[in-house]
Amino acid sequence: MKRVSTSVFGLGVLLLLTVAAMKPVNGFSCLLAKVSLLQCLTFLISNQDIPSTSCCNAVSNVRASALTTPELREACQCLTAAVDEFPRLNEDRAIQLSELCKVDVGFPLTKDIDCNK
Repeated sequence: MKRVSTSVFGLGVLLLLTVAAMKPVNGFSCLLAKVSLLQCLTFLISNQDIPSTSCCNAVSNVRASALTTPELREACQCLTAAVDEFPRLNEDRAIQLSELCKVDVGFPLTKDIDCNK
């Protein structure tokens, strides 16, 4: 019986260590932010007048994942680099996105911003 409880305890510790290793150091994940903001792609590359509700929810979720100054800096660097990855992206629409979604992201979505300021 003692062997079984020791094995279960060891397995539990191993599981906790695995989960801890997978957890990001901070709350912001560039990959998750990019995937989430794919909801906005139609607005950013087409003639759609306003962003969809799912797009604005994605913007809100990305902002909520970057609460500290280092996380905001990381989000800025990630998303401004993402703007460059989409050559057909309408940069004016990207700049308007946070305002239209009524979410203060903390920086405009443009490739011409210094994220260190």
